[in-house]
Amino acid sequence: MHKLVFMIDLDNTILDNDGVKKDLQARLVEILGPEMAARHWELYEVIRKEKDIIDFIDGFRRLREEFPDRAETVDAACDELMNWDFQSRLYPNALETVLHLKSLGLPVVVSDGDAVFQPSKIHECGVTELVDGRVFIFAHKEKHLPDVETRFKAEHYVLIDDKPGILMRSKAALGERLTTVHVLQGKYATDPKYAVEYAPDIVVENFADLRRYGEAEFMRG
Repeated sequence: MHKLVFMIDLDNTILDNDGVKKDLQARLVEILGPEMAARHWELYEVIRKEKDIIDFIDGFRRLREEFPDRAETVDAACDELMNWDFQSRLYPNALETVLHLKSLGLPVVVSDGDAVFQPSKIHECGVTELVDGRVFIFAHKEKHLPDVETRFKAEHYVLIDDKPGILMRSKAALGERLTTVHVLQGKYATDPKYAVEYAPDIVVENFADLRRYGEAEFMRG
């Protein structure tokens, strides 16, 4: 049994996903043109509402169906995404912070997203190797934390995330077995419309701030 298991989010925790989206928006206009790029982001929102996750691959599939005469262009945009340089948008000292957590316990990446693009993104960030392949993708991670518990037995768990709602629901599910860490990065962390009536156990401005924390702080719950 492990003493500590760290369940770490990716988007806006390790990776500046808001920045990635901004970069991607500009590049898709270059590849697809303004009209198709705008339609892509419309489909992006439609799919998010339907599935409650981000699914770029399904978005490109639907875009290809709407613009069959430009299928090659859509495929080029999809290829660009799958080969994107995500490492340039890692938060400062993000990988070093994962290594610090690894020195204290067992790090596991637990992320929301689709089953194709999200694992690829985590791998391209260099995170998959750091956590020795322990990467789990769910539509709603907080509903699957018991599965992670079953897989990785530990005295205590730590969930690190930018979304206050996920932290609140996870704490309700796991109780004192879990320490919640709110990283104040990205739009979900600071926008009042995503706020909830819950005070996380630990709050840090940046993911890298966790390098100052030791085992005792994380064990308190």
